[in-house]
Amino acid sequence: MKRKLLSILLSAIFSLSISSTAMADANPPNIVGFSAVSIDAKTGEVIYAKNQDSKIFPASTTKLLTSIILNNKKKPTDYLYYSQSAKEQPEYSFDKNLHPLNVGEKLPSDVVLKSLLMYSANDMAYVIAANLVNKINAPTDEVKKDFSVLMNDEVKKLGLKNTHFVTANGLHDPDHYSTAYDMGRIAKTAFSMNWIFKTISTQKTTVTLNDGTNINLENSNKIINPKESVFDKTCIGGKTGYTDQAGRCLVTIFNRNNQKIIGVVMKSENDKNDLQVFKDMNNLINYSYSIKPTVLYNKNKVYKYKTITYKPLKYFGPTKTIKVPLLLKENVTYYKNSLNDSEKKLTEKVSVDAWHLNKDKSIGTLTLKERDTTKQYKLYPKISTKEIVSSNKFMYLGSAAIFLVIVALLIFGINKFLKHRNNKNNIW
Repeated sequence: MKRKLLSILLSAIFSLSISSTAMADANPPNIVGFSAVSIDAKTGEVIYAKNQDSKIFPASTTKLLTSIILNNKKKPTDYLYYSQSAKEQPEYSFDKNLHPLNVGEKLPSDVVLKSLLMYSANDMAYVIAANLVNKINAPTDEVKKDFSVLMNDEVKKLGLKNTHFVTANGLHDPDHYSTAYDMGRIAKTAFSMNWIFKTISTQKTTVTLNDGTNINLENSNKIINPKESVFDKTCIGGKTGYTDQAGRCLVTIFNRNNQKIIGVVMKSENDKNDLQVFKDMNNLINYSYSIKPTVLYNKNKVYKYKTITYKPLKYFGPTKTIKVPLLLKENVTYYKNSLNDSEKKLTEKVSVDAWHLNKDKSIGTLTLKERDTTKQYKLYPKISTKEIVSSNKFMYLGSAAIFLVIVALLIFGINKFLKHRNNKNNIW
């Protein structure tokens, strides 16, 4: 009796444990930020989303797009000139907070990018902007107007639907906005560029100006700082942002077991120790890595049947109808969330010829589309032409027999005709 009660108790505890674990997996991450998104850096698939399409002010995360434009037009060894519009920028800037610079002063592009993305120097965004629109001595408004055209051209190329940029550094403007999802798309492009990725993954560095002055830079992303409580060694880079209107913003990339995930948290709390946005990000990423893709269709199982008609005798005779089973040789997967559930679309393209079926040769594709992500899977027949031929063997035997009878009758008739004609000739 005691053993039975103990067994029941242990079973109950085990069941509760499983239930609580399942509930924990189903619970969304604790994120104070107004909006957030995590995406697979390789495929672009959305893993988690919160207010992903709500328009927000991106603050200095804007500098990721500015860096994309620089990467596309300059090399790390090129030089840029410190500009009037850069000189006009407020703190935090290289000129005002780190080392005074003069308009026209020559700067290596790599120094500019490191200052832009690591220290988040507001003036370096306008060094880039002024040089790329060729207006070194022009005031901020003039440079801003011209460079915003380049920015929004890039936004259009990336296919972003809810983003419009006005300022090169992300300082507040009511017409300068994006979304968590769009910032994730920008980050995916930026982080795929070696120059940018190398920069955002650097925690500390020293840059040297043309006059020989050495300046120490430290990355504002606390998650890659081993001395911070929010440190995570799997974070391989990121970009911070802050204005009063935007709140704390953060865009990062993590790598665990060779899977890279990009995280975006926007409009988080501006707490006293400036830690909440980093806590938000760690919660987001930990949750995202715990989520495994959901299998829509299993490999090596029949996906569906394709009905076709064919003539067993190919060019004549009766017509038969068969259902060809279609197989997938890999699982069709997606990340199950409300966004993907509402937007995913499956389309197939199949061409089946009964006389050209090979189990190892694809006869079509199944395409899964989730917003800006497209995955394609090959479809294979479960039956071969050889098996179709085998299933009609009695028809072929019957047809062969009929054919032989017809040939025999023809031969018999011809022989009889020839014999009759010979007899007739002999009479004469």
